[in-house]
Amino acid sequence: MPLGTSKRTAQIHMPPIHSIMTKVREMKACSREVFSMAQAVPWYDPPKQAVEAMKLEMDRKGFHFYSPDPGLMSARVALSNEIRNRRRINLDPARELHLTCGASQAFVSALMAVADPGDRAIVLEPYYFDHVFAIQFANLQLDSIPMVEETGWSLPWKKLEEKIPGARVMVLVNPGNPTGAALSEEEIRRIVKLTGENNCMLIIDETYERFNFTGSRYHPWTETDHEHVLTLGSFSKSYSLSGWRLGYLFGSDYILEEALKVQDSVVICPSTPGQILLEQCLDLHGWVEKRSAEVEQRLHLCREAMEQAGGLEWREAGGGFFTLAKTPEGIDTYALADFLLEKHGIATIPGDAFGAAGKQHLRFSFGCLADEELVPAMSVLASVDLTGLTL
Repeated sequence: MPLGTSKRTAQIHMPPIHSIMTKVREMKACSREVFSMAQAVPWYDPPKQAVEAMKLEMDRKGFHFYSPDPGLMSARVALSNEIRNRRRINLDPARELHLTCGASQAFVSALMAVADPGDRAIVLEPYYFDHVFAIQFANLQLDSIPMVEETGWSLPWKKLEEKIPGARVMVLVNPGNPTGAALSEEEIRRIVKLTGENNCMLIIDETYERFNFTGSRYHPWTETDHEHVLTLGSFSKSYSLSGWRLGYLFGSDYILEEALKVQDSVVICPSTPGQILLEQCLDLHGWVEKRSAEVEQRLHLCREAMEQAGGLEWREAGGGFFTLAKTPEGIDTYALADFLLEKHGIATIPGDAFGAAGKQHLRFSFGCLADEELVPAMSVLASVDLTGLTL
């Protein structure tokens, strides 16, 4: 008789992206034409110049070994300089900035450092499901607040003003995943003020910060070091380093000291070769800006195609790699995702995966189509007609 597994993991549902991407790989292995608009993996490779420069470092002593737990000091200095020069945020690279194994690990470290079992954690719905999984693993009380779709997935201020008092932590993704919503400076200032006045920690996930097309680039730390604000991000999209699993976390030194205990116990340190590659990437001024412009072009093309399709309603995205498109009422979106993949070769993610507010939606990633895929993929998307479809 098999031994039982934990209740902690049993409460977590495997995200659909796993099964969908498995099917995408199987279809491609059978030489079927598939346009993956599911997982947000950039179509471009890391900067070739940076990769070539990193290869010259491979014989460096320590290249294949552990780095210090918070990352190589040289990499942290390079990143803090980049953040200061581009964003006017002054960070102490020795005390206020960690390199992490991606944004997901940074989030777990931040969450564990500021919240105890039973504390209440607020997320905005549709939410990024990995954040919710981490909250559940940490035995926190999940408080999921729906955003307002009718006004472009805007913040539900009345509900937030009711819910933030007494909450220990709030999670803010900007630009949003899966919605693509990008916040204004006024909205950011208001949420920082509201959480601060109520002693609620604010964790800002800026994974798509370099792909912000209509929102404000304001960050509260440009003015003062808000103790209750922790910020994390990733280099998986900006420099296409997803396989290197490299991200960052910055905030007050005494909080990061606690977060480092989590990092050491889970991963010890981020990838040393990845950090060396990052240093080379950070020297390439303008490279990410060009990729960002190309992503924005894909956003416009995706909008145009979807407006020609039947039964799919475009929802405006102000940044990031996604739109959360509305689907016809009464159609199961898991079945619809299978239908689009089998009939049209378009891979998407059912909106249900992002909470109840995502029902009757599909997440389309326009930021992962290669140049040679772009025109045919948009042509196929424009030809989709869900009118009268029953699934």
